[in-house]
Amino acid sequence: MNLQGDFEGLTLASILQLLCNDQKTGVLTVKSGNEESRVFFEKGAIVYASASLKESRLGYMICNDGLISSQQLQKCLSWAKEERVHLGKIMVEKGYITLETFKKYNAKQTEAILYNLLLWEKGNFDYKDTPLNLKELIITQLNPMKLILEASRRVDELSVLKKSIPSDRLVFKMSGKVINKEELRLKKNEWRILSLIDGIRTVRQIITKSGYDDFIVYKLLFSVISSGLIEKAGVKPSEREATNDYSAILAIFNDVLQSIKKNIVDELGDRSYSLFEESKSRLVAETKDMFKDYHPDNHKNVNLQVINLALKNLEHIKNRKEFLISGFTEYCSEVLKKAGGILGVNPLIVILDDTEKVLGYVKKYQTGSEKSIIVNSMRALIAAIRSEFNTEGKKVRPGKGIFSLFS
Repeated sequence: MNLQGDFEGLTLASILQLLCNDQKTGVLTVKSGNEESRVFFEKGAIVYASASLKESRLGYMICNDGLISSQQLQKCLSWAKEERVHLGKIMVEKGYITLETFKKYNAKQTEAILYNLLLWEKGNFDYKDTPLNLKELIITQLNPMKLILEASRRVDELSVLKKSIPSDRLVFKMSGKVINKEELRLKKNEWRILSLIDGIRTVRQIITKSGYDDFIVYKLLFSVISSGLIEKAGVKPSEREATNDYSAILAIFNDVLQSIKKNIVDELGDRSYSLFEESKSRLVAETKDMFKDYHPDNHKNVNLQVINLALKNLEHIKNRKEFLISGFTEYCSEVLKKAGGILGVNPLIVILDDTEKVLGYVKKYQTGSEKSIIVNSMRALIAAIRSEFNTEGKKVRPGKGIFSLFS
């Protein structure tokens, strides 16, 4: 028998119940986004489960309960990978845990995977009848109805918890409030969650790092929030929102423009400010609008807000990152040409050489998918500027504009 399709809500619980009632032997594969879990059935009993997520792995559960150290776990993970054997077998063979302890945590792991699985809101499933080879696995017998009832209870409770923690992209930070130590009564697992609050990690990252399942982490976070020890610090953007994050592009061009500015300030002093402003006059209309309130002297967060606001108003631009890179390169071109016209060729050569050094640093150390495009665009610009000015600092021919570099 093969069974496949999509599911929403507790539909998955009904599928588990069906496979158990029909005494099935086979494997159910369930996917939701980037997550995947597999449930193994032997004559209608759930005997094993596996998951792709780190928090579902056996070793992290054992480590979080203090039975082995994180260093010992890493060693066992390496040995298991090298020898291509189950992690639990390695931990037992090395004497870190007993076989009985392994069986106990294996059952807990299977339950945790199934509880987490039944919390998924939607996805797709694929069941296939197939004989199982369970010789290498420590199997467990789980009551499906008990699992389903517990999962239903968790779904109801989680809906209440999510009113306080509405998104797994939320970031929490320490509140800074002084709590009376005599009144503070935190459990071990609450201290574990508290130790992961750093103002940077999202709820999803805390779940991954802690080794606990979603429901447990939401409960523990709610408890720590109620104690007044932590508070919301913000929300990190989703992957889709992150594609519209221009901070990496601004960071690279900020380094470039600061290098240019340093050399210009050495020559012109306070007059350098007006040079950057006057360079905007020759930009094409849309680029000029984008850089209207931008200046290298501004704080980076101010410039980011300025650029974000400007790009939001350019709704007809399909690829805004490409437009931003082209705009910055055009702006750098006008700044360098103006600097060359005022200062002469020798100071310009110094500026160009220093800019090349910055680009070398960017290529080697900076992160971001756009860095290669930026480095190549700026190097093409520098080559064009060098050829445009002869050794006496006079222009050889009129420039064709920066967009000729992208043809």
